[in-house]
Amino acid sequence: MDEEISFFDRPAVRATIKFVLSLALYFVLGFGIPEPERAFSGLVWDTVFCMLGLVLWTIFFSQFILPVRKLGDRLAIFDRMMAYFSGFHGPAIFLENGNIRARQDEREKHGPGVLWLDHASAAILRTATRFTRTIGPGVHFTKRDEYVAASVDLHTLTQAVGPNDNENPFTVSKEDENYQRIQDSGLETRGMTRDGIQVIATISVTFSIAAEESGGDDVLYGYNAENVRKVITESMIQGIKTDQPVWSSMPAKMAVDIWREHISRFRLNQLFEIPAGENKTNLQLIAGLLKDRMSMDVVKDLDEFGNFTGRTTPSPESKKLKDMGIKVLGVNVKRIIFPPEIEERLVKKWTTLWEKNAKKEREQIDQERRIREEKGQIDAQIEFANIITSEFQTTLPRNKRHAVYLFTHSTSQSVIRNLGLIKKMPKSDTSALTEIARWLKGNQ
Repeated sequence: MDEEISFFDRPAVRATIKFVLSLALYFVLGFGIPEPERAFSGLVWDTVFCMLGLVLWTIFFSQFILPVRKLGDRLAIFDRMMAYFSGFHGPAIFLENGNIRARQDEREKHGPGVLWLDHASAAILRTATRFTRTIGPGVHFTKRDEYVAASVDLHTLTQAVGPNDNENPFTVSKEDENYQRIQDSGLETRGMTRDGIQVIATISVTFSIAAEESGGDDVLYGYNAENVRKVITESMIQGIKTDQPVWSSMPAKMAVDIWREHISRFRLNQLFEIPAGENKTNLQLIAGLLKDRMSMDVVKDLDEFGNFTGRTTPSPESKKLKDMGIKVLGVNVKRIIFPPEIEERLVKKWTTLWEKNAKKEREQIDQERRIREEKGQIDAQIEFANIITSEFQTTLPRNKRHAVYLFTHSTSQSVIRNLGLIKKMPKSDTSALTEIARWLKGNQ
């Protein structure tokens, strides 16, 4: 912003050249005026009418250039338009998702300018000596020598650290052109279990600038001026480039530090065990603790051997992120990578356990089936007994033959009523039962 401006690029020089050229064009179009008095008078009146027309039409058109509602903003647009005609105007810049959209020469102007930020943009302004103010979505007017120091994207963003899905730092060949990059990505999240086994993870952190969910008609993604200022200044202290939307790498670094801290408290075989009173493995619990440590003020305390102590402790990571104006929405351990020999050992162990569990589950299923069969037989016998004795509830048998008749009649009537359900029973058997009942009735 402090580069020396060339002579012809200076606003005063440009304004003078424009005025001289306009005056020359006026005389050329007038073809010369013989009377000096009339020439001077005509020049004055023409100048007055031109200037008056310029001012009036500028006032009119400035009402429709930008989406503003306040009278002060409309007057500011008029002021910038007049500065543009004179050559003393500043930059006119549009920010889209935190990205600055403007010609390079626009950003180098020093006069009063205008900034238009979309719904997902925010920025901080400064002069050569200090930061001036923080701005959010909408139209803003800059003063002389005031420019954008840095901008941010208000969308929810995700940072991932560690190897990609198809990369394995333990097995990549040295001849691979991406060998060094893959090794570096593995070192970012490499941790060590309590029994000395290396573990590499791919971790993603989802976060945004802490703000209200809605900031009004001009804000869809939430805007908080103080938190925007914290995020930008913290990023600039870390040396992040400001030619694009700035985002601190602190959330991802914190997640990796917490991951290493927790993985060092467990032995390899403990990672896949389910602690008493829990329904998740220790590895899943670690993933949950990552999010808790980065988003909650108080978290469960874990001792050096991976056991919950029953106490709670303040989370320094959550406090640090809040001080930075960042809100963590989620932390995900997407992938775990072990050395090849460890993976082979784990696969063999899981295969053995799977076979044992499968046999045990089959035995349980067979036992449950036998119990159900026995229960079904007992229920069927009870049901059959209830059917064949149903007529005994209303009629007492006079003798043995009458009792046999009641048994047979009840059975045949039950079969006839349920004949649609008993599809496999031949009709001849039903007829036989009916004939037996009739014979018994006729020979009582």
